[in-house]
Amino acid sequence: MKQKLMALIMLLCSFPVMAQTAGEIRGKIINAETKEPLQGIAVILRGHNYTTETDETGAFRFSEIEGTSDVLVITSARIMAKELTVKYNSNQVTWLKDIEVSVKQFNNDKNLIGLIDEDMIGDDEGGLTQDVSPMIILSNDMYLNNIAYQLSPMRFKVRGYDNNYEQKFINGVAFNDQVRGVFNYSAIGALNDATRNGDAADYLAPSRFSFGGVGRAENINMRSANYAHGGKITGSYTNRNYYLRGMVSYATGLRDDGWAFNFTVGGRYSDRGSIDGVFYNNISYSIGAEKQWDNGRHSLSFVTFGSPVKRGQQGGSYQEVYDLRDNNLYNPNWGYQNGKRRNSKVVRSFDPTAILSHVWKINENMRLTTGVGAHYNRYGGTALNWYNAPDPRPDYYRYLPSYFADSPEVEDYYKYLWSVGDPTVTQIDWDNMYHINQMAGKQGNDAALYMLEERRKDLFEISMNSTFDADINENMKFIGGIGLRNSQSYQFKTVDDLLGSQYVLDIDKFAERDFPGNPDVVQNDMLKPNRRAYKGDVFGYDFKFNINNANLWFQNIYKYRGVDFYYGAKLSYTDFHRKGYMMNGRYPDNSHGRGQNHSFVDYGLKAGLTYKINGRHFITANVGYMTEAPLVDKSYISPRISDYTADDMKSAGIFTADLSYVFSLPSIHGRVSVFQTNFYDLMQRASYYHDTERTFVNHLLSGVNKVHRGIELGFNYKLNDNWNFDVAGTIAEYYYSNNPDGTISYENGKEMGIKETVYLKDSYVGSTPQIAGTLGINYFRNYWFLSMNINGFGRNYIDVAPMRRLASNYVNVAPGTPQYDAYRQLTHQERYSSAYTLDLSIGKIFYLKNRNSVNFNLSVNNLLNRENIKTGGYEQGRLDLDKPNKFSSRYFYMQGINCFLNASYKF
Repeated sequence: MKQKLMALIMLLCSFPVMAQTAGEIRGKIINAETKEPLQGIAVILRGHNYTTETDETGAFRFSEIEGTSDVLVITSARIMAKELTVKYNSNQVTWLKDIEVSVKQFNNDKNLIGLIDEDMIGDDEGGLTQDVSPMIILSNDMYLNNIAYQLSPMRFKVRGYDNNYEQKFINGVAFNDQVRGVFNYSAIGALNDATRNGDAADYLAPSRFSFGGVGRAENINMRSANYAHGGKITGSYTNRNYYLRGMVSYATGLRDDGWAFNFTVGGRYSDRGSIDGVFYNNISYSIGAEKQWDNGRHSLSFVTFGSPVKRGQQGGSYQEVYDLRDNNLYNPNWGYQNGKRRNSKVVRSFDPTAILSHVWKINENMRLTTGVGAHYNRYGGTALNWYNAPDPRPDYYRYLPSYFADSPEVEDYYKYLWSVGDPTVTQIDWDNMYHINQMAGKQGNDAALYMLEERRKDLFEISMNSTFDADINENMKFIGGIGLRNSQSYQFKTVDDLLGSQYVLDIDKFAERDFPGNPDVVQNDMLKPNRRAYKGDVFGYDFKFNINNANLWFQNIYKYRGVDFYYGAKLSYTDFHRKGYMMNGRYPDNSHGRGQNHSFVDYGLKAGLTYKINGRHFITANVGYMTEAPLVDKSYISPRISDYTADDMKSAGIFTADLSYVFSLPSIHGRVSVFQTNFYDLMQRASYYHDTERTFVNHLLSGVNKVHRGIELGFNYKLNDNWNFDVAGTIAEYYYSNNPDGTISYENGKEMGIKETVYLKDSYVGSTPQIAGTLGINYFRNYWFLSMNINGFGRNYIDVAPMRRLASNYVNVAPGTPQYDAYRQLTHQERYSSAYTLDLSIGKIFYLKNRNSVNFNLSVNNLLNRENIKTGGYEQGRLDLDKPNKFSSRYFYMQGINCFLNASYKF
């Protein structure tokens, strides 16, 4: 068997196998407090210019060593750096004692989900997305570590990349969904203790579990034997969207019989969050078992986890509303019903997951890791719907004073109504909607005028990943892998609450208005015309995406005394199709049954070089080009009602390159980098209500090109054993580099496939700061720890609306014409003001008998943020050249001051 594997490796690599020398240094890095092994810690053998990092067992190894002594440098963003002199024999293997290091006491929650609601901007039109993407795993990179924790509340995206470019694995199995391309963080909510270990590869860097990509690749290690023996109880109080959190975890460690077990139970709760109308109910679990045999050569592990959550959402509104209410945290999603608060947008999510993983250590130099994972994500969000009735949203623009600017008396009256804060005006009037439905029933109309629907996006996925890595010789490592995935996304909506009525008629209200007298075109399902839908019934739309993917990849890594380099390649196949379960009256020939199959063959190439000036200074360079199949969520023009896609749909291309200077001195270590990434032929879809056409519109952009480029800096200065300082920041620009084609579809069936150029060139990519930075001060003495960070950001632009930039809007617009000033105002991209925050964290570890400990931590965030911060938003698509002042942007605000009090007991 061994000879066959070696032959396969040699065939792939085309390099000879060299003899192994005997001189080696081996050791293990552990946490001084918990005695747990630490993975991903950089270890440098200074005199030899050798660099490596610890694996999941905390172990490291240096081979082909000379002499009798050298200096070992141990460094990472999450530990206090350490240096020690080691003595060895160059003719044999030298085993070092376990090396204990002090881990910095980060509050792992201070900038995670909770400062901003994890789905704050999520609605069905926006894909129920999670906009905040917290980093689960710390890396050695000072820039990424500090940026991830300090700037995530500002919706900072590393290098401006969207979340789908961050790859997440659990026990080696891929878990980014294939519909939107993102990882579902709510699946592991309140499971911090179970997800704290793992491995990460930044950008194109090679790893044991993934080919990687332009963003970060992270593998969360949840194998039971990876947890040290012991337990932990944690309680937290905060003033965020939840105010109570608790966790209990326990692990047996690896027992003498080869078994290991662990479990974690957690939860988060608030009946009222810090923002009006928001609440949070969540309980989570994780259970794992692992069996090792044959002296650890084989390991079989199983883990299952889930985190059901129910929460009320915050919504964005117009700047005018925030000014009228004098409240930047105004939330339009709620109102009173019988004197009690009720939120119209409530998310219910549950993603139970199971992973079976096998690790086979073939010999000392070879390992095969195989994992299979499956999960079913039940994900839904409620929203109001209405038929032949006024819009119930309190901040609908026709209810705002600015809409009546031509009638000053009426405008003043509406300003008064908003200023006094009458909840029947400023919030949703639930009692009135019940009353209107009941009055209609008394008049013989039992169909709902107002109702609450739940928009579901359920997902079932099965994934298999297998990776093989081998040390071919002292200088060469081979890593290769395969992956197989199948995803089925079920998208439909159900009747959640009829608000006092009897049923809802399953027809399209917009089509009924625009096509009077046509009984077929108004039907959402011609197979069941004029169907009455009752509570719990599916109505409106019902379809499924089926997606398959297979990929094969390899990486060769070479390490020499003065230079390291790598190269790799990837080949993948993707196909998907839509299957409709309703025959829509607007598109009867293109909505029901299995749709057209779309398939793509993609590839990726990458290479990198590290030049070791000496043991403390390095120059690294990475370059890569890859193609990626379009995401299913962005491929269809109007997937709810038809199978149509863009005519020229094709894979996107990505070219990326970066150059870095990395340094590690006794008192200071970090890096400086420059980067550029070009995206070609991307697809984007915007969905909005078209005021002129009075219907919902889907706007698909194809052939979108973007450029992301900038400079990154991050370093840590160690003054002494007690004080150290962090600096991290970026100056970048992210912008559209062409004018793509757009395809518009009206969901009322009036128009389909309207193609027109959209003027995006030189507009900035919105909703993330392009200049950002943090300065941190950290103190650690006698297990007291203190950290303080001042964070700043700027050049943050609002997302552009493609409808406002259609070429046809400006055919007759030229300098000197009356429309020119309106044109300039309507196409001017708004830029947020620069802002800064101050974060403070202080805590103490108390050691009890038998090395038990109690950890107290208090964090206060955004102390300098007196007026709150606009953290993201988008332009309204509404276009009015005559009265451009009616345009208002949508914003989302971060809370002014946040507190987090945490206590944990380890036993």
